[in-house]
Amino acid sequence: MKVCIVRHGSAVVGSLDDMNRGLTEQGRQQAQQAGEWLATQQWDKPSMLVSPYLRARQTADQIRLSLPLHEAVNELLTPSADIQTLIDAMTTAENDLILVSHLPLVGRLAAALTEGHIFDQPWSPAECWVLEGDVAASGCMQVSSVWYPALVV
Repeated sequence: MKVCIVRHGSAVVGSLDDMNRGLTEQGRQQAQQAGEWLATQQWDKPSMLVSPYLRARQTADQIRLSLPLHEAVNELLTPSADIQTLIDAMTTAENDLILVSHLPLVGRLAAALTEGHIFDQPWSPAECWVLEGDVAASGCMQVSSVWYPALVV
């Protein structure tokens, strides 16, 4: 099984309404490029789960330009969601997952799935990590591929 963890693209700063902050033009471009990269990966009937926050949904919209997927909004992907509750929900997944979320959740989730314990990982806007393992469970996955928007020339 594969799990791809994607942080949303660069977002507008300075808004008091964090849930409704949208992507900047650069963020849209980053998300589109992430989608192009994701389309080159091998997937087994992937599902895309997305935070309800606007910037994550806009990132998912850009990804779907290159990788047409059904999107499901999931409250477990908000910035301060509980990592263990999310992992528990993921263990029942039968096919690959693409998760679009935020800091600090993306870094903490990657650490938990690969290292078996939660800690903060740095993560660039639109950065994608593909993890592989027999099951999406704590300490049971390995990083197989990473994409950084800064690598796009």
